[in-house]
Parts: sequence; C-alpha cells; structure tokens
Amino acid sequence: MADIVLENLYLHRSMDACIKRRCMRIHFVGINGVSMRALSELAETFGHTVTGSDANLSGHNEHNVDGANLVVYTNAVPQDNVELKRARFLGIPTIERATYLGEVAANYRDVIAVAGCHGKSTTAAMLGAAFSPLNPTLHVGAFGASHVGGRKFFITEACEYKGSFLHLKPDIAVILNIGYDHPDYYRDKSDVTKAFRNFASSAHTVIVNGDDEECKTFANCVTFGIGEGNTYRAVDIETNGGYRAFTLYVNGKRAVRVSLSIAGGHNVYNALASLAAADACKIPLYIAARNIGTFHGVPRRFERKGIAYNKSIFVDYAHHPDEIAATIRTAREIYPSVAVVFQPHTYSRTKALFGEFVDALSLADSVILAPIYSARELDDLGVSSEELAAAISSRGKRAQYCDSIFSSVESAKLLPEKALIFMGAGDINSGADMLLRRWASNK
Repeated sequence: MADIVLENLYLHRSMDACIKRRCMRIHFVGINGVSMRALSELAETFGHTVTGSDANLSGHNEHNVDGANLVVYTNAVPQDNVELKRARFLGIPTIERATYLGEVAANYRDVIAVAGCHGKSTTAAMLGAAFSPLNPTLHVGAFGASHVGGRKFFITEACEYKGSFLHLKPDIAVILNIGYDHPDYYRDKSDVTKAFRNFASSAHTVIVNGDDEECKTFANCVTFGIGEGNTYRAVDIETNGGYRAFTLYVNGKRAVRVSLSIAGGHNVYNALASLAAADACKIPLYIAARNIGTFHGVPRRFERKGIAYNKSIFVDYAHHPDEIAATIRTAREIYPSVAVVFQPHTYSRTKALFGEFVDALSLADSVILAPIYSARELDDLGVSSEELAAAISSRGKRAQYCDSIFSSVESAKLLPEKALIFMGAGDINSGADMLLRRWASNK
C-alpha cells in the first residue's frame, strides 16, 4: 500500500513534466478502446513513442511493458493483468485512463468537457465543428472523430462511469442530461446526480440543459433548451425529413438561424449546448451556427451504411432506453416502417432497466434480439435477450431472439421494414457489414 501511495504522489507531482518531456515510451494496456486510441495519438504528438496491447489484438504479454517509462491502462483491465503486474514489479509508474486524460487536458489553455448520460460523442464532435477555425484538439468517444489540433482548446467527452469525469478540471462543463445508468456502479439516479454535481463544481462555467428535470436543480448555471427562461433557446423549430432548423434566442433576443445536417429532435439540444459553449469562448454565433450546419455526425450514431434487401441499413451506438427511443423516433420521421436488431450491453443494465428497454424497443415495428454483450460482466444476474423478446412480443409487437449475430442477420434479411438499424454498444455493427456483403454477393 505504501508503494502505491508513493507512486500516486510521484505521478501527481511529475505527470505534467512527463507529458511535456520528449522521447518517453508510453505503453497503453487496452489500446483498442476509443478513448485509449485517441490518447495514444495525443501522446505521439507530445513526442512520445507509443506501444499498446489489447485482448482483441494480440492479447497481453508481461514483456510488452519492458522498457516503458509509463503505463496507461483502461478501467476495463483487471488489476491482476500480467502487464500491470510486471510494470509494478519493475517500478514503472501506472496510471488509469481517466486520470491520464485529466493530466493531458491540464496542458491546454481552455478545456471544454461534455458530460451527460446521452449525446456526449455527438456534441463533443459538433463542438469541434463550431470551433474548427481555431483548430481545437478533440477527444471523442467515436472511432475516427478525435482530432489532434492546437494547444489552446481541448474539447473532450467527460464520462460519468465510475466517476471518471471527476479527474477533469474543465474551464467549461457542459451537461446534456442526467439519467440512471451504470447500475453496476451507481446505486440510483440520485447517486448519479451527485456525481454530476461534483463534476460541475470543478468548472469555472457550467452549461446545463434547462429542460432536464435533474439539471434544473443546478444553481448558477447557463441554461439551454426549448422551454421559456433558458439562456439559449431554440424557437420556431421546423422539421424537414427528420432534419431541424430553428432560431436561436440568447437572453430573449434573436441571435441567428440554425439549420442542422443531422436528423433527430435530440440534436437540437446538442446544437444549443454547442452554441452556448462557443459563445462562452467568444466565437461569433453566426460562425458557430454556420459550422454546426456543416456537421454530419459521428460513426455509429444513426449512421447510414447502405441499402440491402430493399432496406436502408443503419448502425447506432444506442444502448440505453432513452437513446434507443430517440433513435427509433428519428428513423420514424424519415421512413414509414422501422426494424431494429438490438444487442443489449451488460447484464446489469439490462436487468436494472428491463421495463424501460421493453418500452423503448416496442416503438419499432419489428425487433430482433441478439445475445447480451457481456463486456466486463459475468452472466450471473438471471436476465437474457430471450426474456426481452418475450416481453416485447406480449405487447403485440413482432419480436424474436436469435442466438448469434450471424443468425440475427439471416432473420433480418426477411423483415419487410424500410429501415433496419443494428443497434448497441458492442459488436452488433458487424451485423450491418455482414448483411451488406451478403446482399452484394447475391446481386
């Protein structure tokens, strides 16, 4: 224990110097994760040599850390991982991903951290578009969406899981919404809200969703939303084929007209949050609005992949009932019928929010349930995709369970709906690619 305390003290005092120092070798354990990949790229821009390992690459080997000056690991990696044990045996400092992200962020002049149970990736990337003339550095939880830019603005997602966002000390904290999630860590919604309050307390400026029931209780904040009384408000909202346009009012005065290039009513809130943060950083609102209008989204967020079997094929990262409902509603604005192939993410979330999942998935015309993606968990909670399928069927909806992604694809080929969404935070997106390849080979 004393060794760990000394190590943490060393890291606290010297991490800034480590990051600025050139020619270090930093090893990332779990480098295939979206955040870890982005952080490794940032490390390289600081002049470091980067190595990495992942269970989905060549696995882990204790000698991978030999010669490293620092080891960064994701919290999905168990503490008895052979590389972590080897690093500690050799006296190599180790640091968890969220802590490392906080240390990296501290090297930028202005840090904008986007938090919320839903919409973080889209909003952080949208902020990147709004700030694009200033070449910000982006750390976004979607593959291909991060960007290594200048050292002035650092825009990052701020993840609430295990209190990860508490390692950040942002100049501007954006809170999109607060809901109950991560039941393997948080006891209830009030426990989640408490974590968000602690996150907000670390920021100089706090921008919150003034229409969100939990965010409404926060004091001394800049607010955004559709309801009256918000500092940044969307008025005269128009919808065309799922895409929104609105007039932005700031403190009751008309500011600018905004037209979005990504579908869904929820993206009005993401745009309002982005505009509020841009305005706080003195970016003219007409420039921010114009740049946001050119933003077309991030991978796996209602991303259209092509056409197969007379259906438009999409992939979406939604894995919480609120996200699922928002995505299905968006698809319904564009297509006459919608089918979903859903892969639940973690047993604890599926069990804790079972009824909410049934409600959300029942918004689709047809639902196929793939096996639960276990992620970091064991199958010991007595919940299954088969039960979800049965509960949805009991409401008169077409729902079936398939025992693999392959069999889900085979069943999805036969569905009559015009839009088909492969949905979930695991590897269900591979089903869309599989379906498109099957269609191309049979044409």
